[in-house]
Amino acid sequence: MDVPVLLIEFEGVVADTAAARRGALVESLAVEGITVDERLFALAAGYPTEDAVRRIRRAAGAPDDETMVELGRLRAERAFAARAGKGLPLSRDARPALERLASHCRLSLVTRASRREVEFILGLAGMDGLFRPVIAVEDVSPAKPAREPWLAALARVGQLFPGQQMRALAVEDTVVGLRAARAAGIASVGVGPLPAHEALEGDAWVESLGDLTPERVRELTGVSPGGRR
Repeated sequence: MDVPVLLIEFEGVVADTAAARRGALVESLAVEGITVDERLFALAAGYPTEDAVRRIRRAAGAPDDETMVELGRLRAERAFAARAGKGLPLSRDARPALERLASHCRLSLVTRASRREVEFILGLAGMDGLFRPVIAVEDVSPAKPAREPWLAALARVGQLFPGQQMRALAVEDTVVGLRAARAAGIASVGVGPLPAHEALEGDAWVESLGDLTPERVRELTGVSPGGRR
């Protein structure tokens, strides 16, 4: 039986982490005298914290130094945790949309966030049992935007639900994620305020998760109504 499986980015799709992430990077890199403006922050979109720090430092003209990158990552993760501890909002329509989709699709997280961050925020929201599996940044190397995390998620879904033919759809909030999903051979849908030319990198675009209906998922994955679980 064919079953849709959604491989969902946590940041920007499930949880609204952008402001906290930017604040954390600003705080971390200010130690080195680097001001993270809109241009530099845009370079970090779609990348894990370590890669975001590396890309911003390089664009700001800082010397390549992996020790400084690691220190920047640690500072940024601590700063993000402090902000997350005060509460982070879910993205618009995320909870009802995911609960509706869960009765028609398999839901998995494939994310650039750490497992600790994901579990903490989902736990506060009471949504920690909704996704199987969760593939976080430390679970597979190389991490997103490499293709390996998506392939690992599909393999794990196959182990959890043997005998089902999975039809995957990546749900991403950045052009980096959309391009990487395509490189992995996975259909994708962009979510949120993507510029039009970036949204076109995916197979579809929706304003929020609330617009990603089960019918739309079946259309994008090629699963007939009888294929729902």
